[in-house]
Amino acid sequence: MRIFILFVMLSSSLLFSRTLVTVNGHKIDDSIIPRGYEKLDETARANLMEHLIKEELIHAELLKSPLVNNPEFKRAFEKQKKIAQREYKRVSGKNLTKAQIRNIKGSIALMLYQQREFQKTKVSDQEVKDFYYSNQDKFKYPNSIEIANIIVKTKKEAKNIIARLKKAHNLDKEFIKIAREHRQNGYMGWFGEGMAPANLFNIAYRAKPKTLITKPIKTKYGYHVVYLLNKKHAGKLSYKEAKERIRFMLKRKKVIEALQNKIDNLYANAEIVY
Repeated sequence: MRIFILFVMLSSSLLFSRTLVTVNGHKIDDSIIPRGYEKLDETARANLMEHLIKEELIHAELLKSPLVNNPEFKRAFEKQKKIAQREYKRVSGKNLTKAQIRNIKGSIALMLYQQREFQKTKVSDQEVKDFYYSNQDKFKYPNSIEIANIIVKTKKEAKNIIARLKKAHNLDKEFIKIAREHRQNGYMGWFGEGMAPANLFNIAYRAKPKTLITKPIKTKYGYHVVYLLNKKHAGKLSYKEAKERIRFMLKRKKVIEALQNKIDNLYANAEIVY
């Protein structure tokens, strides 16, 4: 289960790396951060430096652990390094630096560490219930629609698509096919009231589920061909409906807090030289 997204930041223009800070004897250089950091204001640069130091501390800790000998780590690292190398070569014509490769290793190790900690973390039923009954407002939801949608530039084109869809033996498959012809995904998911253009929402919400809206809907984005898949009236999630979402959220919160405490302890005892 992938909980956290891995970001590897690579500079595309530096010919020579400059040391920014040394942490426990390890030099952090500017090849691992995006171009233009010099233009940040004093506060933003200080925040960036603190982030780099803390990132280095947790990376160094995890790169010493047995985690890096795991086949899962090695596979993930090789895959990410290959992707990063291809992109970096494309924009700079150069190979990744040792610092960049180490940063990728550290990021992979951190991602896998968090996954494992998530799997080990326990949240009791009582914790879930306490959160649910103490945060009732969080489980209310507005009138909502689930739609598929194709956007085109002209009303005529939208009408032609609607006419084609009306003749379809399988509306779901035909809608996806036409969406792909227009290089669109088609399926848009759920929208609560206020999250989609008002006229589109109101028209779709008045229809019955599994209904093709037979007239184009114009918004600032163009002309929409809308297929209403489902809708829900405003209400509140029951405890039964919400409990697994709550458990996931509380587990994730515990993992993040424990990781932050670990990093803070490392930071408090680190030797940092600017």
